[in-house]
Amino acid sequence: MNYSLSRRRFIASASPVLSPIMAIALTTTLVTGLLTTTTTQAAETLRLGHYFPAEDFRGRTTQYLADQLDPSLLEIDVFPSESLVKGRDGLMGTARGTVDLYSLFGGYVVGTVGMMKIFTVPFPPDSLDDADVLAFANDPRVLEPLGEAFAASQVKLLGFINSSGQTTLFLAEPITGLDALEGRKIRGVGGYTDPALEDLGATVVFMSAAEQFLQLQTGGVDGVITTDSSYVNLGLSEVAPVVLASSMVRTPYPLIMNLRKYNGLSQEARDELHRAVDATIEWSSANFTEESARLHQAVDEQAETVYTFSEEDLTLANSLRDKYLSAYIEEFGESADALVEVYRSYLQ
Repeated sequence: MNYSLSRRRFIASASPVLSPIMAIALTTTLVTGLLTTTTTQAAETLRLGHYFPAEDFRGRTTQYLADQLDPSLLEIDVFPSESLVKGRDGLMGTARGTVDLYSLFGGYVVGTVGMMKIFTVPFPPDSLDDADVLAFANDPRVLEPLGEAFAASQVKLLGFINSSGQTTLFLAEPITGLDALEGRKIRGVGGYTDPALEDLGATVVFMSAAEQFLQLQTGGVDGVITTDSSYVNLGLSEVAPVVLASSMVRTPYPLIMNLRKYNGLSQEARDELHRAVDATIEWSSANFTEESARLHQAVDEQAETVYTFSEEDLTLANSLRDKYLSAYIEEFGESADALVEVYRSYLQ
């Protein structure tokens, strides 16, 4: 039995005179209790950051992860809406240990983890849905080389827990075709999507998700690439009533962890973390189809104009996708070639 301090005081005050045998027994019991109390480790508490509102599906996914963990082994404090680390600083903030875990948009890390550009190839076909994207991202043939690339930045890749849903172009003014983007200022999202916009004659502007409404309202940009979720939750229909019907990009969200912190966990705690991540991926995949459909319907209802690609647009979009798949192989070599083959298998 582990006695508390008050219990020990009670025993001592109740027996002012002890026999030698009783004294030895009591001393042994107290020392054992103290050792047990001293060596029992408290559950590790991890800080998980992200840039989504807590009520956003992506925010709810991170909370689901936190709720899955056995609190005797691991606990997670969730910091939503960039309250601890900005989205674009998620990788570096995790590597430095400012935050222990981060769920971030894949396009934000391509400057450091170049292999992640596979998820920024523009104009994925409409047949590639969110379930496909999440399955592709968590394919062991994809996770292994990407995990090695993240580890070079002192970060552990735990898996991809969300898809972005449709991530497309929202505009302040109508267009007559993709070629009409020439001369327009567009908020980019990184990776190959940005040079693809430049191929179309647009000027790429960088800004955080929180700046989109104001920049559209004041004319700082003519359009933004963002998710259906951001469009609905930020009220962007007021300043960007035109939406493209097809995705510009469809990117999964990696869950990353400070590598030193991960290596410092007990094996039991690591196993519990991976179990919770797997459960979260399964939950996200099972529930996001309905969520994506709800958001897509909300976008259709809020937007004034939904622009559907013409045959000329589709031909141009397909050529840009092929161009940047080839660029990915040229940039990263044999490993990239293997990833592109896996990617193409999910397009069939």
